[in-house]
Amino acid sequence: MKHLILVFVVFACFFGVLPQAGYAQQDAQFTQYMFNQLFMNPAYAGVTKRTEATLVHRTQWAAYQPTFDDGGAPATQVFSLSTQLPKLRSGIGLHVVNDALGPMRNFEAQLSYAYHIPMKNKSTLSIGLRGGIYSRSYDYSKLRFRDSGDPFNTGGGKEADLVPDGAIGIYYDNPKFFASITANHLIKSNFQYSVPNAVSLINVEALANSAYLYGGYHFQVNDDWKITPTVLALTTAFKTYSFNVGGWATYQEKFWGGLSYRNQESVNAFVGVYLPQKKGSKKMFRVGYSFDYIVNGKIAKQPTSHEILLAYTIPVPPIKIPPIIRTPRFRH
Repeated sequence: MKHLILVFVVFACFFGVLPQAGYAQQDAQFTQYMFNQLFMNPAYAGVTKRTEATLVHRTQWAAYQPTFDDGGAPATQVFSLSTQLPKLRSGIGLHVVNDALGPMRNFEAQLSYAYHIPMKNKSTLSIGLRGGIYSRSYDYSKLRFRDSGDPFNTGGGKEADLVPDGAIGIYYDNPKFFASITANHLIKSNFQYSVPNAVSLINVEALANSAYLYGGYHFQVNDDWKITPTVLALTTAFKTYSFNVGGWATYQEKFWGGLSYRNQESVNAFVGVYLPQKKGSKKMFRVGYSFDYIVNGKIAKQPTSHEILLAYTIPVPPIKIPPIIRTPRFRH
């Protein structure tokens, strides 16, 4: 355990020396983050010893209407797929994100690899790396300019740029608790746009370094009930911060429900169910729903946000060791 604490301290110090700049929060946020952990940390790939496929759709500030046109509410979709590679003591994963924010759209596709280190008490320390692409596009027809000579005032059209992206993470998994830390957007690359009215390429802010810190503890109340409180902290360039505090209860591995609070944003509730499978099957299909009620900044937002989660998991077959066959001829 001392070695684990040391690793986390070193990692936190590494965050502290990353370049800092005045960026706003840029990463998509989810209320059901506890069931969508590959999005946060590449080290999560394969750590559950299952093949997992997850799809989440989030509508933020539902029914939001802009002051002009039909920009609509922010909407985000994320799909992730991960599995364990037992023979290599590792796991691999893929996630794809589509994040629409009015005239701006973010898209990312990333591959994750994690190496698993078995530890005492059925624990696993996983170290993960992630790499992929991140694209940001603008629809100029949805922008209104105060200065008619603004180089982005092209009268319409779309412009997009694509940059490399990467992350590194550590995940510690124990039957009773878990802890996760991630350094995200490690590659500093500016978005560049070739706007017709501009003399040269216009550089737009790079993706700011961000960090996730996440942990939780499983309380086994009795044979039927398990309660899991969690804490999630996110910082962007160590200039903006977001905290989620909450937890959920699971009943007989059939139903779950929970509450959480996101600072300066909302109080949230979520429920879910494991849909029936064939008797004795270890495959699991689950459906989840979350509801956010906005408590901060109500004037500029609609009061509710919603998420729908679909997930399917199957166990990874264990490594089979061929039995030793002895014969009288080779016995001595």
